[in-house]
Amino acid sequence: MTLKQLIDETAKQSFVEGSKTRDEDVLGYLISQYFKWDGQKVFDVMHEAFTHCNFHTFAEKIKEEWEKE
Repeated sequence: MTLKQLIDETAKQSFVEGSKTRDEDVLGYLISQYFKWDGQKVFDVMHEAFTHCNFHTFAEKIKEEWEKE
């Protein structure tokens, strides 16, 4: 199963039919569930995603802010 297929299937099963659910909403839901709502792990995924998108400076800034909390 592709990631897109998983997103589409989860949207059908877990969100209200007819709602304007974005893929981003569903993926956020899946990531949160996968990591059992562990905020640190969710943050780490977000940080890595920004890094892989070449938002290195932003990724480091948000990491600094996260660590302050």
